[in-house]
Amino acid sequence: MNRLMTEQETAQMVGMSVHWLRRKRWEGGGIPFIKMAQHGAVRYQEEAVRQFIDAHFRTSTSDPGRR
Repeated sequence: MNRLMTEQETAQMVGMSVHWLRRKRWEGGGIPFIKMAQHGAVRYQEEAVRQFIDAHFRTSTSDPGRR
């Protein structure tokens, strides 16, 4: 099963702040998220977080990454 993670867990996993996650949700281009309708709580699927991390791996500073 794909575990749902809190903002705090997600921020720790990607090495960024909760503020960064919130800004990326507002700007777009961040990690896909789920907004729980009843409470407005935000959750991230663990697999989506792992995919986001994998997509940002580079082998050098000139490596453009996946497209």
